[in-house]
Amino acid sequence: MLRIISVFFLIALFSGNIKSQESGKGCTDPAAKNYDITASVNNGSCTYKTTVYNPPFKYLLPEEVQETSGLIYFDKAIWTINDGGNDPILYKLDRETGTVTARITFTNAGNTDWEALAQDEEYVYIGDFGNNRGTRNDLHVLKISKKDITGSGDSNVSSEFIFFSYPDYTGTVDKKKNNNFDCESMICIGDSLYLFSKNRGNNKTKLYRLPKQEGNYKADLIDSFDVRGLITGADYNKTTKEVTLLGYTNKTWLPFLWLLYDYEDNDLFSGNKRRIDMLNIPATQTEGIAYVDGRNCIITSEGRKLFTQTAYDLNTGKWIEDRKYEADTGELLLPEIKATPNPMTGKRLIVHMKDLSKGTCIIKLISEDGSLVTTKKLLVKEEHQSLQTKLKTHKLKPGNYQLQVHTGTRVINLKCTKLDD
Repeated sequence: MLRIISVFFLIALFSGNIKSQESGKGCTDPAAKNYDITASVNNGSCTYKTTVYNPPFKYLLPEEVQETSGLIYFDKAIWTINDGGNDPILYKLDRETGTVTARITFTNAGNTDWEALAQDEEYVYIGDFGNNRGTRNDLHVLKISKKDITGSGDSNVSSEFIFFSYPDYTGTVDKKKNNNFDCESMICIGDSLYLFSKNRGNNKTKLYRLPKQEGNYKADLIDSFDVRGLITGADYNKTTKEVTLLGYTNKTWLPFLWLLYDYEDNDLFSGNKRRIDMLNIPATQTEGIAYVDGRNCIITSEGRKLFTQTAYDLNTGKWIEDRKYEADTGELLLPEIKATPNPMTGKRLIVHMKDLSKGTCIIKLISEDGSLVTTKKLLVKEEHQSLQTKLKTHKLKPGNYQLQVHTGTRVINLKCTKLDD
């Protein structure tokens, strides 16, 4: 009998530990419908109200880039390409007017179906992987050095090639017009290229990963996500670690965005996924998006019989977090926290907070197993306000704790240690 009781006790203890470890997971975004104040780890479960936004008109693009199908920003300029069947030219545009200021012609490559642009510090990548019928066996990415194209005036360039195939492609597709092996979007993070498929078959997107080095590869299939439409453009914000996907609904041509942020490592679909519908902008094929500074973006759409190729402005801080910059230096202002004494001794921990966002500020103290120890809410009446508050610590057991401050849509973490009194 004693043995049976011991077994039940161990099972209960083990179950309790699992529950305790999982209790810290949930939606950590205060902007979400299902925000969980007790959650310390984002599990990607956040859901949001339907959001409709119409980005402001910026300018009409020249007819020379009527089929603009990819976008990046560097060298204080916008760079774009035309899609399949056009000349193999990378166009440099004036950021303020959209005027073409330079044309970079590729001498060793054609344009079978150019669809995407991406970049890192040294190189530009062009995705020749448009695959409307799902049967291409020559998918590749062109790679050129920024040093070869930076400057003014037209020039020629020779590219390297990154050839690849999809691991889930068997060589045939059931319905060519509704296949799941088209692709028009690519970003660069670290040592890899990430491709987002355009699935007319199921309105999802598949995430693939490729090396950035010249060669011939089988792409890694990382994950998939139901975007409820066709993904046609993407960009990565290296400063804020957010990804923006651009697209439109299948057959009804209504533009939308997906904002991906607060994900773990490079598991891009593991964090928050917020959709922004752009129902009323006069464009059908929105195919290019690029961050230009902070969270400011430019969106471009192709020209058609009823619509002229157009550029629009966008700032994602409207939904994620408004960026704040120091007036004199232009440096980014981020909230700061400090806790004293740390290591914790005595009865109280004083939390000092600087550059908080206006609104409700939530302070949490979380134990090593993810359990919420204590929480407090403060009202921040002005932007950039500094506050301090006290948390009771006299009942805490010795060990490590995580102090979290939720301000705006940002979460700041600080490790704190409790010593024996």
